[in-house]
Parts: sequence; C-alpha cells; structure tokens
Amino acid sequence: MWKVLGEETVIPAMGDVWAQRMVELSKRRKDRERFVRTLADAEIRCIFDAVREVCTFIINLPSKYGKDDLEFMRAFVARVNKSIKVPVVEFEGMEQRFSIIFTSDVEEDDYSSRKSERQDYYKWVEEQAKKELEAKEKQSF
Repeated sequence: MWKVLGEETVIPAMGDVWAQRMVELSKRRKDRERFVRTLADAEIRCIFDAVREVCTFIINLPSKYGKDDLEFMRAFVARVNKSIKVPVVEFEGMEQRFSIIFTSDVEEDDYSSRKSERQDYYKWVEEQAKKELEAKEKQSF
C-alpha cells in the first residue's frame, strides 16, 4: 500500500493527502498561516513515473505569486520534511524517491493557439481566392 507522509492512500489522491498532511505537520511552525493560505490557492497534483519510479508533486500557484512566494514555499516544505520521522512517500514499507515542483507559470494551451492560427490562415486563403476570382472576372470583360 502507498503512504504519503505516513497516511495510506492511492496514487490519484496523493496530492490531496500530501497537502492535508503538510498542513497537519506544520501546526507549530513559524509562518504557518502564510503557508496554509498559499497552499489553499494552489492546484496540487501528483504524477507517478513508473519507469523512473519517482513520485512528483506539482504545486501550481496562481500567477499572482512571485519568486519570493515560491522560495518561501520551498523552504517551508524543506523544513517540514527535514523534521518528520516518516518518509514522504513509501510503498509497502520501502521509502520511494520523490520530487516537489513549485511553479506559478501559466501553462499555454497549444491547441487553442494553433486553432486561432489555422482560422487566420483559412481566412487569408479565402480572401486570396476571392481576389483571384475577381481578377479573372475583370479579365473576361
């Protein structure tokens, strides 16, 4: 069975369990309120890379958070991880490798951007076809 910070879980719920346990483990920490507030705004997900056997927690903060906030989160989580007695991620009693990514970058939707480019291209092609048709009609008179 998988465990995240000592609590049994399944892979799809690892991100939520990680966030819940980090809040619980940070009860007596300085700047806890800032951490909890920031974590509440975050989108948290966990991806398990079965080939490399690494769990990656991705904490995506809104774009309003800057470099200082990201550094604060990294340092806070590092202090909590250093002080705990259980592995961050374990499977059947064996500690597993993990990584945590903090980001506030906005992911660009490639499909939408390419769709608008295609629509612009089709409009241009249509305009060119109309111009050619008009030019042919003028030549026939």
